Amino acid sequence: MATEIDFLRDQNQRLNEVLRRYQMEDFSKYSLVQKAVFKGGGDDTLENTLVDQSFLAPLIIEYDKHLEELNGQLKYYQKQMGEMKLQLENVIKENERSELSRQKLHTQELLSQLEMANEKVVENEKLILEHQEKANRLQRRLSQAEQRAASASQQLSVITVQRRKAASMMNLENI
Repeated sequence: MATEIDFLRDQNQRLNEVLRRYQMEDFSKYSLVQKAVFKGGGDDTLENTLVDQSFLAPLIIEYDKHLEELNGQLKYYQKQMGEMKLQLENVIKENERSELSRQKLHTQELLSQLEMANEKVVENEKLILEHQEKANRLQRRLSQAEQRAASASQQLSVITVQRRKAASMMNLENI
């Protein structure tokens, strides 16, 4: 409220100054009453001007000019704000596109890494199958070798027993 009162006082003072300048420009046109008001102390200018209605017309005209200037400035600033709003919206859209583009690139990178990992998994699975097959073949060969060794051991035992019998028989014949 106090700021509004200060603003209005400031406006009143500026308008009174403009009115004085306007009135001084053509002092000869005014009546004796108006000239007496001009020569007053100056502190009661607003009071004196309200007494003589002829002073209000130029004051109102000047006030209207000032309002038109302010309205022009307001329209200019509104236009500037509109342009800035559009620019801001464009920047926001560009940022969103950039972010989407960055995310898309990141997603493609992750997909590429996933594909490479899947290829390695498939490759490793193939290697595992090959190693399992090789291990199975080696296990079969080992089993076969163990069977042959067991068979050879039995045959050797049989042969050893037969030789001992033959040697014992020879020893009996030599005696």
